[in-house]
Amino acid sequence: MRALPPLVVLPLHEVDGLGDALNLLFREAEQVRCGQRLVANRLFEVVLMQLLRWMIQHPQRLGLEVGLLCGLADPKLAAALVALHERPGEAWRVETMAELAHLSRSAFMTRFKAVLGESPAEYLTQWRLAIARQRLRQGEAIKRISDELGYANPSAFSRAFAQRSEPHPATG
Repeated sequence: MRALPPLVVLPLHEVDGLGDALNLLFREAEQVRCGQRLVANRLFEVVLMQLLRWMIQHPQRLGLEVGLLCGLADPKLAAALVALHERPGEAWRVETMAELAHLSRSAFMTRFKAVLGESPAEYLTQWRLAIARQRLRQGEAIKRISDELGYANPSAFSRAFAQRSEPHPATG
């Protein structure tokens, strides 16, 4: 959610198929019938995916200069980002990420920081902690979460979580 702009304004005709999907969604919402909620939920998912695809293809139109959408719009960085998101618990090394992006280590580090606004290590840590927060809310055990997200032990996970969960001194 942090990657999304607070407001998106765009002509519907610019997003291929969006008008058709919205028409189906609105028609489904207008009538009460068997399976209505399920169908409406799935249609909403289609609408959301169409919008996200458009945003990834046009980050500059949204006024975005850095962040996840910009990274996913970058053909080289996208491969590494998708892999990080699919396998957050892997023991990632910058060299491995750079290979996925078909870039040298230094070119990858420079490009990642410029496009996403943070280092690959910081991005991966933030992604792992976002997953951890969600799973902690669902009642999962810290040991299981730390093992699956690539932390050496629950103590290392707890330290990382505490360091990044404390209020920033400038923001309170």
